[in-house]
Order: sequence, then C-alpha cells, then structure tokens
Amino acid sequence: MRQWLILLLCLAALLGGSDAVCAAPLPQVNNPLVEYTFGGQVNFSAQLPPDLVLESAQVFLRSQGEAQTIVGDATLLPGQLTYTHDLSSQPLRAFSTIEYWYRLQPPGAEAYTSETYTFVYEDNRFTWQTLDSPPFRVHWYDGEISFAQDVLNAAQKGAERANKVIQLADQDRQIDIYVYASGKEMQSTLLLGGLDWVAGHADPELYTMVVTLPPGPSQKSEIDRQIPHELMHILMYQAIGPDYYGLPTWLKEGLASYNELRPNPEYYTILQNAVEKESLIPLTYLCQRFPSDQTVYLAYAEASSFVSYLFLEYGPSGLQAIVNGYAAGQGCEQATLEATGLTLNELETDWRRTTLGEDVLLAAFEKLLPWLVLIALALLAPFVLSLANLGARRAAKAPAPRVS
Repeated sequence: MRQWLILLLCLAALLGGSDAVCAAPLPQVNNPLVEYTFGGQVNFSAQLPPDLVLESAQVFLRSQGEAQTIVGDATLLPGQLTYTHDLSSQPLRAFSTIEYWYRLQPPGAEAYTSETYTFVYEDNRFTWQTLDSPPFRVHWYDGEISFAQDVLNAAQKGAERANKVIQLADQDRQIDIYVYASGKEMQSTLLLGGLDWVAGHADPELYTMVVTLPPGPSQKSEIDRQIPHELMHILMYQAIGPDYYGLPTWLKEGLASYNELRPNPEYYTILQNAVEKESLIPLTYLCQRFPSDQTVYLAYAEASSFVSYLFLEYGPSGLQAIVNGYAAGQGCEQATLEATGLTLNELETDWRRTTLGEDVLLAAFEKLLPWLVLIALALLAPFVLSLANLGARRAAKAPAPRVS
C-alpha cells in the first residue's frame, strides 16, 4: 500500500512538473556513539545503510563557546564509519558540551550533512558522585556526602552575599561545581584539558567551576573561600554577559575576593608590608592582568581591599555604576569618574590614605626627592657659575699691588 502511495505521489509530481517528491531520501547516520579517555582520545562511530556507497566522510566537532571547528577524515567500513580524535594535539574544552556532525560524500552527487549530536566532555578518570540543590550541582569523588553538602551550603551563602554586594540576574542556569581532592590531580586536568588555571577556576560561559579542596583541618575554610569566590565570576557573567570580560582584572578579582565568606587573613599582612616598603602596585597596572610572579598575592590583596573600600564609600549602587561604566567600554582610568566623581588614580590615593593609612604626600615627596635635588642642582649651577665668573672678572680688574 505504501509503495502504491509513493508511486501515485511521484506521478502527481511528474504531471505537475516537479520531481522533488520522487527524490531518493538521504541516507541516515544511525546509532552515533562516542567513547573517550579524558586527555587521550575520542572514538566516534556510526552505522550506515549496508548498501550505501561513499567516496569520503568527515567528522566535524566544536567545543561549547568556541569558534574553532575541528575536522577529521573518517574511516569507511561496510555499513559503518569510525574516527579517532587525538586530544593531546587538539584538546577539547574541558567540562563543556561538544557538538559534532558528519558530512557524507556520495560518488557523483552533492555531499550532505547529518544532524548535530552532542556529548559532555568531563574528566572521566574519576567516578564522580553528584549532589543537587538547584541551581547548584556538586560533583565530587572523595569524601562523604556531608562534604558535598558543605560545598552546597557555601555556594548558597555565596549567592546571598553576592546579591547584597551588586545587582545580579536571576539564577536560572544550573551551575556545576567539580571538586578535586588534590592539587596534583587538578593540575593534571589542567594540562590534559589545555587549560591555564590556578587553585580554582570558573568558566563563566559554561556556568562551571573547578576547585581543589583536599581533606584536612583547613578544608572548611577553603570551601568558604574558594566556592563563593569562583561563584562571583559566574554570577557576574550571568548578569552582564560577554561585557564581563571588559571589566578590569582588579575589579573582577576584587569582587570575587570580597564575596569570600572567610577572607584571606594573609592579605592584611601583605598590604602592610607593601605600605612599609612602598611597593604597592598601582591599580592601573592591574587593569589588564595580574602579575605571574610572587607579587600576584599582593595584587589579590590590593583588589580585595580596594573593592571593599568602594563598597563602604559608595554602596551597592555606586559599585554597580562602576561596573556598568567598565562594561560600557570606558577606559580603565576614566570609567569611575561618572560613578564617583573621581578618576581611578584619585580613588586609589584616597584608598591608600583612608584604608591603608599611607601618608601619600610624604611618600610622593620621598619618591620625588632625588629628582628635586637634580632639578635644584640644575637651577643652581648657572647661578654658581655666574658668581664664579664675576669673582674672576673682579680679580682681573683689581690693580696690581705696588712693590716698595
């Protein structure tokens, strides 16, 4: 019956001058499968109609949030195609959703593309346990469920604190938290995933954070520090979108540090030592990036203290206005002017004086003193030379002493 119906449709189409209905249906890619070893390779396979003849086939894959698409030539077997992607030479974005599709080239005909399939590329070297409390989902492999609950509690408290600091969007997206039990294991993840992270990392576009929380007496304090810190990065991105990347580094990291439930106690000592040694880093130097040497801890300490100062001086609305100025693309020095009436340098001067107790005028004078001495010498030199020349001329004009 179905064959007769197709035949009638074809006849009707031919009489109507169109053969679109009679065109052969495109062969389908069936049972697409993906197996991978994190950091090793991804094996793709799919079933094809047994009588299908192809000249070639390619696999296209792209990590979520990435513009680059990777293409590989598939191996054709009777009724099947396979492809192996080397993750060591072309890593995929860790903890992201990977899109992939197939392009099939029949002989003497136009190539056609399959539908798009997806899989989540997470670190499958570990057996992850999961604990949900929307919008948060904790993934961990070492520790009791009470540990995962502590992580969830810190995330929830961090979200509450963040909303008191700055205006954020409704949390309508799931946020994944991956917890590693050691720095060594996480560092291997960074290398295998082609990522450049530190102790913790938030990938705002993926609404994902990855942290290291090893067992020990400091674990609880690290939970209260790292989870709200990384969460603030994600919430800020959720609030302002890609403009988040236009914020200066000191503001992004300062907001994240200010959101920590237990601030780093070492920051106070680091700042006081820097004040005594007159080695504070100008905030304009911290707009694009933080240093990669040991002074990075001073950069974090300054950013945390400065954002705290802004919040106390100008409140949530003022801090929001500063964020909006930077998100709108205003310059690092001038973006604060409309929100506070002061440039970044002027705000920094007031912060150093009121918060750090630095005598800015004395410090500036001490730094300028060598130059002031040089200027004074330069100004006095002609005067001294003039006096010397005047004395020489007078001595030359004086009458010679009489000899009796």
